[in-house]
Amino acid sequence: MSVEERRYSPKFNSPSADITFKSSDGIFFQIHRKNLEVCTEGFPPSDVVATKDEVVELTETSTTLELLFQFIYPQRHLALDTTPFDILYPLAEASEKYQVFPAMNICHIRLRDMVDEHPAEISVYAAKHHYPYLVSHVAPMMISMDPIKVAEILPPHLIVPWTRYVQEWTKVHQHTALVLWRNGRTHETGSSCESHANYENAWALFTCICMRRLGSGIQTLRALDEVFDVSQDWMSFKATFDHTYRATVPVPQCCQNDLAAWRKKIEDAIATIPKFSTFL
Repeated sequence: MSVEERRYSPKFNSPSADITFKSSDGIFFQIHRKNLEVCTEGFPPSDVVATKDEVVELTETSTTLELLFQFIYPQRHLALDTTPFDILYPLAEASEKYQVFPAMNICHIRLRDMVDEHPAEISVYAAKHHYPYLVSHVAPMMISMDPIKVAEILPPHLIVPWTRYVQEWTKVHQHTALVLWRNGRTHETGSSCESHANYENAWALFTCICMRRLGSGIQTLRALDEVFDVSQDWMSFKATFDHTYRATVPVPQCCQNDLAAWRKKIEDAIATIPKFSTFL
């Protein structure tokens, strides 16, 4: 391809540039080597000694490089606060690959803001590039995900650490969340339910409901609000068996107290689970 036939980046086509890069989709970028030396540690690769007329081919797309190269010049850097994940993630990977320090920092901050939507992918990024606090922050969210999907996304070297981490959650699920001293027949304090005599089995009703929800898997440990919300169940129960039912009648206080204690017991056990980073 002749110089005339090349498609150049509209932002990076300075005639004074002394090194030329080519993206994976065929766009050329003319860059000043001095800026690369000041702002990066791995750009260009150490085994590349290119002259002005030679071209260094890169594996990144022009979209990624167009953003990345903006971080090596003395100007106000991009905030990336509206950059979608499918563009931000490859930019973050490229900034780590080539050690573009100004981009590395803002990319990992923006990815941290996206952990709710992309926990598994960001966990891989954080583990790969040694952001232990981010790994530990994301890991609990992945407990809520389909385990098959997690296994498909995680790289091989994270499968064993992840399995050990999940085992800790499983212990809490089996030995704390699903265990009641009195099997739900009476309150954990040993007292009978304070509800009206016609509804003395209210506590048994609530334990059955919560046990059924918890029994669906360890992912429920990340959704305790839903697990212990029995207000609608109580309203349905009252409406079925009490013709004098009033919608304002609350869940019996004794049941509320035991539900809160049950939940706290689970939360306390979850708090003892080691951070995922300790398994790496």
